[in-house]
This record gives sequence, C-alpha cells and structure tokens, in this order.
Amino acid sequence: MLSAFQTGLIEHINLTHTCKEYFGELSDKSRLKMVKNDLPMVLVDFVSSDAEDAYAEAATFNLYILHATYSKNEELRSKTNLSLLDFIHSIKRLIVQQSFGYSSPIEIKKTKKMIDAAVDGAYLSVYTMSITATIYDTQPLQEGITE
Repeated sequence: MLSAFQTGLIEHINLTHTCKEYFGELSDKSRLKMVKNDLPMVLVDFVSSDAEDAYAEAATFNLYILHATYSKNEELRSKTNLSLLDFIHSIKRLIVQQSFGYSSPIEIKKTKKMIDAAVDGAYLSVYTMSITATIYDTQPLQEGITE
C-alpha cells in the first residue's frame, strides 16, 4: 500500500521535475554535495502512518524541495529565490488532490524552510512540504491468526 503510493507519487512528480526517494541526503552538509548537481529536485520521505481501520491508514510523507543558486550577486540570488517560490507552487499544483495506489486525494499540510546554507560554492535552500493521504488496502489488516 505505502510503497505503491510512494512509487506513484515519485513517478508523477518526475513527469515535470527531478524526484527521487529520500535516503538521508540532508543528514549532514557533506551528503548535500551528492545532490547538488541535480537541482532543483524533490526528495520523497515516508514519515508515519496511523491505522484508521482494518482497510485504511493515514500516511504522512515529507517532500524535501531543494533549490540552489551559484551566484553571490544579490540580484541573481533574488531571482533564484523567486524561481524557488514558483518551483514550490508548481509542486503543489502537480500533486494536490492526486491519488496513487488506492489513496484518498493528497492533502498538503504545511511547507516550511528547513535549510538555508552555503554548500560547496552554492547557496542551497531546502523546504519541507508535509502531505497526507489515506491509503486503502483491498485486504483487511488481521489482528492475529486464529484457527
């Protein structure tokens, strides 16, 4: 269930933007160099799920939206910042109310700046967009096996 949702979400974002599964790239600055050449991009991270009933669970994912500028010129950095805001908006428009793998439509909860740092000659900004969806299973969850 969760894997089908995440796979569908990544494939859908990849239609227009670079999107990958998150593997801890933001855990420290040295790992940020790994993604610098693919920017702007979106990284998808499963955060949590809560069972709603035997057939459904409410899942939360974070989308890490990464964008960078390589100029110290304030005017160019300002233009890049505006393009970052447009990039965030385009991600929202792309995924809002979409469904993947037997899910309810995606709800966007909050977008928040996570990192604003100089990394290897670039000024990197990372925003976290929290999304939720209820994911339905065609087979009920079993609390235990009885015979």
